[in-house]
Amino acid sequence: MDIYLNGSILDPSQAHISVLDRGFLFGDGVYEVVRFFDRLGVALELHTRRLERSLALAGIRGFDADSFPRICEALLSHNGLQNATIYLQVTRGVATARSHIPSAEMIPTVVAIATAAEPLSDLREVQEVAAITAEDLRWRLCEIKTISLMGNVLHLIEADAKGASEAILHRAGFVGEGAYSNVAISLDGVFITPPVADEPPILHGTARADLLSAAQRIRVPSMSRRVTLDELRRADEIMISSSRRLVSSVVNLDGVRVGTGHAGPISKALFQECCRSIQSALHARPSPLPSPASV
Repeated sequence: MDIYLNGSILDPSQAHISVLDRGFLFGDGVYEVVRFFDRLGVALELHTRRLERSLALAGIRGFDADSFPRICEALLSHNGLQNATIYLQVTRGVATARSHIPSAEMIPTVVAIATAAEPLSDLREVQEVAAITAEDLRWRLCEIKTISLMGNVLHLIEADAKGASEAILHRAGFVGEGAYSNVAISLDGVFITPPVADEPPILHGTARADLLSAAQRIRVPSMSRRVTLDELRRADEIMISSSRRLVSSVVNLDGVRVGTGHAGPISKALFQECCRSIQSALHARPSPLPSPASV
């Protein structure tokens, strides 16, 4: 697949980034990941606004977040993709020498990569996964979607070694988020997810927002509040949400079965409603699609 780099779409072998790029030297950058079904970006506006927020919080200037949808459309069109995941990364740019303090006139480095993914019709049931719990060892500015992901990677290496695919992170006895996802539980029939503006804050997950909206549409009682580690462990259902899989059901936590050991009724209902909502958006979209704007 050809990739986007600083305004051009290139064969990966022709795409070169300086070793003095601050993303390479310091992990000094932010990113977004968007799932596309039949060229429809799920929650693309929310992703764009979150990118804008990450750039502002990181103080990275010189890239307009509103160009993100145009880059996505051009990349999908160029590669002939209908169903894909697009990863976009914006670093602070290239310096003349390695220095912790960036110069004011730096130009951001912008990379976007499209990867083919399954169509909506292939998402027939909730994915069931195993997870571990771990004390959150990352930094405190988790609302910035930063490319500095070593903390997340170390937690996921630990999870993988224990036969799990996600680590649900906690601080001072309260659940925050997963290493790559947002977290929610079902307790006594209520869908509960930790607040994004807690201390420390967590990522403003777009899939998390979609699940809360889905719960309201199908009249599942829901709330955003702090979740204790004890509540997580005695929950009827545990769910993780991400752009790639919408919602998955954690059926094993720290080697202990969750609920019945299979996806529960709320997980299934929310998954089906999210899929239905995407399908409705696809049907409501004007046809044919407009030609992609220049990047």
